[in-house]
Amino acid sequence: MDFSLIAMNNEANRIASERLLTQLRDEGLRYRLWVTGTPQGDTLHMRVSRLCPEMRGRIDKVLRGRGLHLEIAEA
Repeated sequence: MDFSLIAMNNEANRIASERLLTQLRDEGLRYRLWVTGTPQGDTLHMRVSRLCPEMRGRIDKVLRGRGLHLEIAEA
């Protein structure tokens, strides 16, 4: 896969993920999010302030099923 296509796909995944997280952000979720990709697949990275098991589960439910590996950690 062309590296420019990977970069465009990463940005599309970042934008879509931000949109999916709108409700949680409105509820006070604070995080940093970025996407890295290779021809084998993409990984969505999140660093979340005050990450608790309940919020981790909610984030997972919102972002699951999009064909991305999720890497979520405490900020």
